[in-house]
Amino acid sequence: MIDTIVFITVAVCLLIKNQSLRRMVRKSRTIFRVILASNIFFAALQFYCLISINSDIWLHLGCDCLSIIGLSALMIGIVRMKVIAEPSLKSMKILVIGAHPDDMEIACGGSLAKLCDAGHTIWGLVLSNGEMGGNSPSRLREAKKSAEFLGLSKLEIRDFPDTRLDHFILEITKQIEIIVDELKPDVVFTHSIHDLHQDHRSVHRATLRACRNLSTILCYESPSTTQSFQPNVFIDIEPYIDIKIESIREHEDQNKKRYVQPEQVYGNAIFRGAQAKLKQAEGFEAIRISLPIYLCP
Repeated sequence: MIDTIVFITVAVCLLIKNQSLRRMVRKSRTIFRVILASNIFFAALQFYCLISINSDIWLHLGCDCLSIIGLSALMIGIVRMKVIAEPSLKSMKILVIGAHPDDMEIACGGSLAKLCDAGHTIWGLVLSNGEMGGNSPSRLREAKKSAEFLGLSKLEIRDFPDTRLDHFILEITKQIEIIVDELKPDVVFTHSIHDLHQDHRSVHRATLRACRNLSTILCYESPSTTQSFQPNVFIDIEPYIDIKIESIREHEDQNKKRYVQPEQVYGNAIFRGAQAKLKQAEGFEAIRISLPIYLCP
């Protein structure tokens, strides 16, 4: 009985503050629900044995065995669902740029998590607070939580006016140049020019100006990219698709929007994966590319 109570306490603590475990295992929400439901069942069963007048030693023994077997199976399941990181042979510096707080998670959250786990240093730069698309203070907090969840080394957020970035391309270019001079990135991820959102196109143009001397620039897709977006670089995110979804869920202010729903994220990853002969992938347009084969195992 005591071991079950302890296990339930641990499970509840994980549900309350479970970021590290969510970052380590696939389908974490399902795992947590199964853990909680199973332990409540085992605790109720053992409590019944304690208060039941007609219960005998064999019933107690059966309940204990069932509890031990069940908890052991759950722990084995967690171990089997753990994401196994493949370290890179050489660490690289990566800069990911987004117009709004949730752009990079929606576009390449799986790739960022995978690259972080491989040992690469990743900085994020968000150019607006996203005030036109939601609650600005909430979006800022959620962006920081999501960046921490993915494993980014640093996240900087600027306050250029949402939906009006096209009026500040020169200023945005200067901000990107400051980060580039400090980080000296080997790879830059940014928006595609094939995008209906004016902010996304503006960030693309500013990135190309600021990163004119860099050898690798990859453009990601967003919910507003057009059919002209034709990826020619793919990163396998099959082990990381659930982590990508969890990173998007950190943006609770945006969770009611259709394009952030798990089925949409899964569907797009499967579509890009099929193009690359993979199960699930994220696709990018290469402006320029000079990638060693050990960038992303």
